[in-house]
Amino acid sequence: MRKTTRRGFLESTGKAVAGAAVTRAAVGAVLGAELFGAGRVFGGPVFVRRNVGKMKEDDPILVSYRKAIKKMRALPDTNPLSWAYQGGIHWTTLPFPTPTVDWDKCEHGTDFFWSWHRMYLYWFERIVRKMSEDKDWAVPYWNWGPGSDFKLPAPFRDTTSDLYTVHRDPAINAGTGSLNPAAVSVTSSFALTNFFSANGNIQNPHGAVHVETGGASGWMTSVSTAAQDPIFYVHHSNVDRLWNLWLAQGGGRSDPTMNATWTGKTYEFFDESGTSVKMSACEILRAANQLHYKYEGEPPQVLEYCKKRRPERILEFAQEPLIEVPGPPVELNGQDVTVQLPLPLRETRERAMSVAGSASDTLLLQLDGIEAELQPGVAWGIWVGLGKGAEAVAEIPSHVGALSLFGAGIRGEMKEMQHEFTAARAVFPLNRAMQEALKAGGESVEVRFVPLGILVDGKATRPTVKAPVKVAKISVVIERGTPAS
Repeated sequence: MRKTTRRGFLESTGKAVAGAAVTRAAVGAVLGAELFGAGRVFGGPVFVRRNVGKMKEDDPILVSYRKAIKKMRALPDTNPLSWAYQGGIHWTTLPFPTPTVDWDKCEHGTDFFWSWHRMYLYWFERIVRKMSEDKDWAVPYWNWGPGSDFKLPAPFRDTTSDLYTVHRDPAINAGTGSLNPAAVSVTSSFALTNFFSANGNIQNPHGAVHVETGGASGWMTSVSTAAQDPIFYVHHSNVDRLWNLWLAQGGGRSDPTMNATWTGKTYEFFDESGTSVKMSACEILRAANQLHYKYEGEPPQVLEYCKKRRPERILEFAQEPLIEVPGPPVELNGQDVTVQLPLPLRETRERAMSVAGSASDTLLLQLDGIEAELQPGVAWGIWVGLGKGAEAVAEIPSHVGALSLFGAGIRGEMKEMQHEFTAARAVFPLNRAMQEALKAGGESVEVRFVPLGILVDGKATRPTVKAPVKVAKISVVIERGTPAS
């Protein structure tokens, strides 16, 4: 890999950006609607994003990916098609010297997580297709969820390959280490019906894959360096696939197509010619139809449309507080931490039981004001109502998901990147866990936070927490969906 410091990169870019801006202006900053209307996106075949776990090192998809990586790394860092530049679109450690280039725009901890990353991955895929000279190339996906491919795909562990980097957890790179199933489970995400809740929840297993793959100081662990690792795009291909799978479950699940804030937000990227392009959520809802790709083995994609209301499918959601945990902020560290959800009143217990058994309403465990000074490098599994002596493992009724921080809630990273800090929020569905916990009676239900390490040779490890995480407020809310009027 070419060795280029961030400071050197920014200095060289500062000298070149004015000329580059003139060149881009000459070809035009093409608006998304104009681009699509010209047929430059819609034309061509439907590409299939395949499961990388089924590929060998000589698979044409991986051969082309390696070829593109090598060529992109050889380009000047100021070229929008270069590996460094594409990574910078995701995030950088320093601000870009001029606002003409749309860097540092990745969405984490926001309602635009799924949509922004779909756009980013789509334009990256087109660039790789050009750089590899492989007209059929599509980015593969790492099926860590809802599958069971918890080890880093073997072709990315080949030390002679451009898919390899030393900037990962050593055990993960060696193949002896694997992701912790309790950290990367997407069961909770799929149980949620509200798009915004699911979009928020999926960021936790997504973040856990980042920190467990990167380890203590690897590229994937930090939002500012994650896109330097070739596995980043393969990881996010699966995150994008999960959006399709979530929708395909039905049951009122729908993209927020009537929310003007979500549909109207636009972002800037670059196409395979280096031309500036803009895109909004309305242009990416139907991946196969609008963007011409689908995933290997996925069910038929749900066809969503902006400004085409279908009341029989679309739900509107409202939240109502039910329980609030009293006391000071909770600090998560390297030890198990327990918190009691108070249920002192019979009416509260009865209402919680009623909602927990509802087919339309959802009990949510809501964590507010989540922050850490540095990237903790750990995900915390969350179990609600885990009985005494019971083992804290994944996919049991009391397991409601895992909390991870990535790109949101980390003060040090925001300060380093000169961005305004905002605390993170997380929600987890409680219906299944509370149904079981409330059967035991009592005036409280235990919430247990367990720091999770990767598995090494199939056995769980105790992780090192680089920075504690503070949770300012813990509560339970009722999320109720009603048909849109």
